[in-house]
Amino acid sequence: MTARRVLLVDDTADLRDMLRMAFSRADGFEVVAEAGDGRAGLEVAARERPDVVLLDLAMPVMDGLEALPGMRALLPDAVIVVLSGFGAGAMATQAVDRGADGYVEKGTSLKALLARVRELADARLPTAG
Repeated sequence: MTARRVLLVDDTADLRDMLRMAFSRADGFEVVAEAGDGRAGLEVAARERPDVVLLDLAMPVMDGLEALPGMRALLPDAVIVVLSGFGAGAMATQAVDRGADGYVEKGTSLKALLARVRELADARLPTAG
């Protein structure tokens, strides 16, 4: 099975490190790139064409809500999951309205995050083989 290619976009390097380790250890995922803000995330997405994007909302230069429409336009078939410190509510609704497939709060366990991303990827992406 070919691993699903993951892009991590978050301004907190320690969180990106933790997510990279978690996804690298999980079956079926490979972290192919990282970015620290929305603008850099769009540039990397255009170059790497990931299958899955984890996108923070609150970032410098360009935040996740600003980046979402461009990310969706670049990657119409990708799974885009917003990972944010903001509670699910109005921000989650805005994120989905702008193209996100899902919204996960940053306090969520890695196990639950991986399960949610896998669930969304299984529903949206063709089975890799």
